[in-house]
Amino acid sequence: MSENEICTKPISEVTSPEAQESTDSSESTVSEATSITCLFTGECPSVSGRSTLTFEIGRHPDQSLHLRIARNTGSGMFCDEWASDEQINAITSGAQALTSRSFNALHPGKSINTGGFVMSALRHLGLIRPSKDNTRYHEHIPDTTFESVVADVLSLTKGQG
Repeated sequence: MSENEICTKPISEVTSPEAQESTDSSESTVSEATSITCLFTGECPSVSGRSTLTFEIGRHPDQSLHLRIARNTGSGMFCDEWASDEQINAITSGAQALTSRSFNALHPGKSINTGGFVMSALRHLGLIRPSKDNTRYHEHIPDTTFESVVADVLSLTKGQG
């Protein structure tokens, strides 16, 4: 997707049939998706390193930032719904023992893979990092917010284009 393109297509229209089978997005609301403008599309490895994830960062008309997982090159199912900056910051702010389960709260009742995929994207963006004390956990990087890491990414991409 290009910068500032509106994310109006359901995930089934923007992914391959193989990727479509990997999502559990049947309950996602198109009205929510139509109101969020895509600012950035990125890729990162999954936590296991067995697949590549495509994530999107978007802005709602109320100016809040959002994140969603859009594609997975592997076979793991996931939820493609948006999570707000407020929800992400509530989970990460000051946390020292984050796991993929920590992020399942963003999409309750949806595929449990989504939490790990979101964690991978947030690690790639620089909001969290593996813990030095216990590599099974991730920790919040002090003095960062979802908004600040998105601002950094957007400023880097504008400098390249």
